[in-house]
Amino acid sequence: MRRYDAGYLALKQAVQNETGAPIMIHAAHRNPAVPDTYVTPMAIHDTLIHEIDVFRWLLDDEYLSARVTFPRSCARTHVRLRDPQIVTLVTARGVVITTEIFVNCHYGYDIQCEVVGEDGVARLPDPMAVRMRLGGRQQSAILTDWKDRFVASYDVELQDFLTAAAAGTVSGPTSWDGYMAAITSDACVAAQEDEGALIAITRPARPALYA
Repeated sequence: MRRYDAGYLALKQAVQNETGAPIMIHAAHRNPAVPDTYVTPMAIHDTLIHEIDVFRWLLDDEYLSARVTFPRSCARTHVRLRDPQIVTLVTARGVVITTEIFVNCHYGYDIQCEVVGEDGVARLPDPMAVRMRLGGRQQSAILTDWKDRFVASYDVELQDFLTAAAAGTVSGPTSWDGYMAAITSDACVAAQEDEGALIAITRPARPALYA
């Protein structure tokens, strides 16, 4: 779905045409809170999975390895959830991606992404919000729900599917993209279970169907 977000589309254009070959990505995926049923592996399978897919698309690159490190746990988490955590992915072209996952950040739903290239830096724009000066402070609202942040992207994605289907074709992410996300996700969970270890991400040969 994030491939259809206006901010990510603009970021991809900047990465492709303006900032030079990517070197690093610094990112964050923050939720205000999660229920007690949310446990440590879900930070990968339910949360980071979006970054796993969109970074591969953003860079047109493949992942080679994953590593997970855990800062001290925040006060609002519980015994079955280590929160926050930092996932480091390395790609085939040598791009190093660090993503903070913090699902009890309390203050809002906050998606950040900064791509450092050889010629410049590109940042994912924040959602549009009115800036105000009130009571001696400069402030703007922060979203608190993922549906508010990405609802328009779902509409664009569905329309793209329907337009292609009406023409008897397909478009958008493939089953192979989903498979690559699943392989990477499993490697990240293995890295959670062996904190600090470098876990190789092994990719099978890509079928000609997806060439």
